[in-house]
Amino acid sequence: MSSSLYKPPITAHHNDKSKRTSYCSDRATLLEALSGGGRHGFDAPFFPTGCHYRWYSTAEICMILDRFDAVVFIGDGMLQNVYSAFNMLLRENVAMGGLKQWSLTDTERVSCRCDNQIMRSECSSQTIMVSAEVQENEGGNSHPSLYYCDRTPHRFFPISSSQTPAALHSSLTTLLTSSPDSYKPIPIIHSLSLSISLSWPLATDSMDEWLAIADASNRNTPFLWVGPTAAGHLKPPGKILSEGNNALWHFTVEMGKEAGKRGCDALGMYNMTLQAQSWDGSGYGTRVALVQAMMVSQLPTHKDTGRSATVLTRKVIDYQLVVKIRVYIGAMK
Repeated sequence: MSSSLYKPPITAHHNDKSKRTSYCSDRATLLEALSGGGRHGFDAPFFPTGCHYRWYSTAEICMILDRFDAVVFIGDGMLQNVYSAFNMLLRENVAMGGLKQWSLTDTERVSCRCDNQIMRSECSSQTIMVSAEVQENEGGNSHPSLYYCDRTPHRFFPISSSQTPAALHSSLTTLLTSSPDSYKPIPIIHSLSLSISLSWPLATDSMDEWLAIADASNRNTPFLWVGPTAAGHLKPPGKILSEGNNALWHFTVEMGKEAGKRGCDALGMYNMTLQAQSWDGSGYGTRVALVQAMMVSQLPTHKDTGRSATVLTRKVIDYQLVVKIRVYIGAMK
């Protein structure tokens, strides 16, 4: 699967520096490389800039997930496609790994395969939204497609505006506070773009809304903002001004700045999709989504910086203070 989506870096040659291409050494460099990369030709493989990312095996992705208590995706249609591809990787099933296979009809098994599982609206009702669905239903399925690992829960919260239903707030709060004494992080991946007509104020309001819930939980919650994809060559003429590449690029740049102001990381998808094959000018198929999911999956392997490190440091200081108080009290007895 990876051989058609990913080109590994050139093996280093001791006598020819021009042929040396290394893997990214830290989180900031990786984000810059992924956001600033591109394609050398229409629908050619994506290459990061400056340094390379790794294409992890499913077992390696599971090892990454073991570092967390949970993983949360919050966003609109673009991020939902990334989450679907994330499930495909974990289930090792590109054909239908993003779907609730146990509830598909025979007709849907044919019509919702491969790219159709994320591109056809009639298949969207069968999209997996939370990992527990697979764990609860696939065991008795006649066409089982279990997770390679299921120790770390993950879920997708669908939103289409900055005004989110209270039920989703409650669900996230419950998830974040379920293990209050745990020091494992819970990463939050957030994106919102075309569903709010690329409104910067609405996007920043949404970012602040979810950051407030995360901070109130007093958990270590690394926060990643994911920018929108580029406009494909089939974008309808009537949407070129409002959803064209000029508007999308400015939205990407400005929201990256807003994320930085809040101590959050930002991952751009504009360059990654600029020359990719698109179905309708807005949506891309599984080949693009799988690369996006792999990009998101490996960011936690690099050292946390910014907001996530600040939250973790605060928790460690709090813990050390509690220990000192207990020692002091014990000495007084």
